[in-house]
Amino acid sequence: MEIYRSEEEQVEALKDWWKENGRSVIIGVGLALAVVFGWRYWQDSTHAQAEAASAQYQTLLQRLDAGEGREVVEIARRIIAEYPSTPYAALASLSLAQQAVDQGDLDGASAHLRWVMENAKVGEVRTLAQVRLARVLVAQGRADEALQQLTGVGGGSAFAMAEEVKGDAYLAQGRRTDALRAYQAALAAAADVPSKQQLLRMKVDDLADVGVAAQ
Repeated sequence: MEIYRSEEEQVEALKDWWKENGRSVIIGVGLALAVVFGWRYWQDSTHAQAEAASAQYQTLLQRLDAGEGREVVEIARRIIAEYPSTPYAALASLSLAQQAVDQGDLDGASAHLRWVMENAKVGEVRTLAQVRLARVLVAQGRADEALQQLTGVGGGSAFAMAEEVKGDAYLAQGRRTDALRAYQAALAAAADVPSKQQLLRMKVDDLADVGVAAQ
């Protein structure tokens, strides 16, 4: 029973993390790419598909913002099936991963994220999926795999998220000093993101004894 409770708590923690790091990033990246790729695809033979995919994705964002999970899943699957060669397919798969996490389906979330990593046309989107997959692996008790997944994630917009996930993975392994360093790096990288500061400071403070011992 204790194991089951712990697993439930891990899934709930992942849901909270996803809400903090998921929806806002998907919406922000999606809106930016809608403009960028709308222009790029305007110039080639796939313009019609890209335009249709863009319209579908805008509807998905509206449903996502309204919390209409079932509609989000239906639209996302349609985008992937009908417009797999457009950048919106990867963004739609990120949305499916988010919905899977909300339902506690970590295996499903993992599958959607791996699809993004294999098919996304934009490096930043692949990196985002990589970091989220690592977080799912931590929640599944696979901290070693999570750290391997984060190998090579350097700077950029995903750095703070990656360092936070590294900290969670290290903590799961009992490597408290490494966890503290990762959380501190995440805190420094998220200096301009007030919404992240409180949680990261709590994680750093929870390991204050490690910092004192290291002095």
